[in-house]
Amino acid sequence: MNKVLLTFFLVLFCLERAHAQEWELVKSEDGIEIFNREVQGSDFKEFKSVSEIEGDISAFTALILDVEGMTDWGYKLKRTELLKREGDSLQIYFAEASAPFPYKNRFGIYLNEFKWDKGSKVLTIDIKLLEDYPYDSGDLVMLKGTSKWSVRELGQDRIEVTFQMLIDPGKGIPAWLSNMVSDESPLQTMLSIRSEIGKPKYQNQSFDFLDN
Repeated sequence: MNKVLLTFFLVLFCLERAHAQEWELVKSEDGIEIFNREVQGSDFKEFKSVSEIEGDISAFTALILDVEGMTDWGYKLKRTELLKREGDSLQIYFAEASAPFPYKNRFGIYLNEFKWDKGSKVLTIDIKLLEDYPYDSGDLVMLKGTSKWSVRELGQDRIEVTFQMLIDPGKGIPAWLSNMVSDESPLQTMLSIRSEIGKPKYQNQSFDFLDN
């Protein structure tokens, strides 16, 4: 029985290793580290960015909940629209992103779920792209994929922010082109958040799900 169990767990470990490779550091700039990795079954690389930012958990939450203000920091975001909100821990919104000529602009319907772990002082925001949500997007091309924010409280008004995303940009844009510029989006996003999070409108906010 022990040999059977050992074999079973070894198979699971190998499958997990095969599904997603180890992260590779591809850029380190201005205190921001960018990683990517191959993912089995996808031609597109998954990326992750990590940075320490001056601010706190509530300010970051306020920033993400400000859908209208996302165009100030989201990479190449052209237009956003809040579609649904339940309390302060779930929201659904539309976002259109500019694409380089000759490609059509991309869009996504994003579901954000906010979760706070008081013990570890980590805020997790799971992001799902809803493919079947009813919305008239015109001739825009739909994005597919998943992403996640992980924000850890460091103290002294500093947080560690990790953003992880695997995106299929849709028809027309080849994987080699998307992968070639995949480090630019997380870098510019982090730089913009650094400058936006300190705005007065994001300070001294309180949220029911944050049990400090």
